[in-house]
Amino acid sequence: MGTTLIVNPGSSSRKYALYNDGKPVLELRFEDTKSGFEMCSQFSGSKQTCGAVTQEDFFNSFKRVVSEVEKTISEDKILSLDNIVVRVVSPGTYFQKHAIIDAEYIQKLKQKESSAPLHLPAILREISNIKSAYPDVNFYAASDSAFHQNMPPKARTYTILKSDAELYDIYRFGYHGLSVSSVVRKIHPLIGMEPDRMIVCHIGSGTSVTAVKQGKSVETTMGFSPTSGLPMSSRAGDIDGSALVELMRAKNLKTMDAGVYLNTNGGLAALSGESDIRVLLDKKSQNDPGATLALEVFAYHLQRAIAGQTVALGGLDVLVLTATASVRSPELRSLVLNGLKHLGIEISPDRNEVLLGKDGVISLRNSPVKVVVMRTDEMGEMALVPNQVKRAG
Repeated sequence: MGTTLIVNPGSSSRKYALYNDGKPVLELRFEDTKSGFEMCSQFSGSKQTCGAVTQEDFFNSFKRVVSEVEKTISEDKILSLDNIVVRVVSPGTYFQKHAIIDAEYIQKLKQKESSAPLHLPAILREISNIKSAYPDVNFYAASDSAFHQNMPPKARTYTILKSDAELYDIYRFGYHGLSVSSVVRKIHPLIGMEPDRMIVCHIGSGTSVTAVKQGKSVETTMGFSPTSGLPMSSRAGDIDGSALVELMRAKNLKTMDAGVYLNTNGGLAALSGESDIRVLLDKKSQNDPGATLALEVFAYHLQRAIAGQTVALGGLDVLVLTATASVRSPELRSLVLNGLKHLGIEISPDRNEVLLGKDGVISLRNSPVKVVVMRTDEMGEMALVPNQVKRAG
């Protein structure tokens, strides 16, 4: 499998990992924690260490990564860096597959930049940094929508003119595919079964709910872009098209301005002035009305989405909560799941309370639906991409 550098630029964090023969030997994470910028690092066989960094360090994180990668390769006597894989989040049928990043791929990404303003500018900057530092290393894109590429037409299709959909490539592409795919890959060892009907809730800075039937995506909340679907940290989620047109008229917004508005002036931040769920939970415990409303809206939309996905599945066997917010917070899990008992979802308060930052089952033993908390493994999924592209090619 060789040595692969994983680059995962998210909307509020930047994650990197060095894999050698399929196993991580170095992991680095840079994050905007709202109380300051932070870098965490972990080498194989050692504990994670975290410390404050400057804003400049955060925005120039790849320079630090290059230094650490070269040091690790030298000390571990790894012969060379064989592959680099970057996570790509972009609308378009062209981007619904893992691929080699070449000049054509980069040009097509640039053409889509305005469609995903939280992700694509950061991705394009990282691609430029990578090409400068490692011009001769095999370079791959891990598509965050590839897992959804075979969703049924009834789930993928918007009700606009067929000719316009085809001409402008307007479909529901779905995202968080790498996260959901990692859950599908790891669920059997955790619960001892391959669930026929599973819903995966990815709850982080971005939030989505995906229906998985026999290991395949059949429905998901995100559509054309990662802005769509549920309310998120700063993304509005779905909004009436006429309401958006009215906002554009009233605020004199141009097309790009409207996209930025939906991505940065929506969601939890719009309702409360705060996008961090941990802060909102603290404020809610102090009866802050803005935080309480924001979390109630957030939980309600999640509940509606989970219930709606059961239609696509014809029922539900397993519900998985993944990504940082749901893995870290028993209180958030309770807020969402206690409103879903009518679906056969019953959690154990004791199991839920003690499960922090690790995988496990939190449902009652006799619950008709098994509820699982699982850490996502997008990085591990991305490490598989070079071999997948070679097999497909």
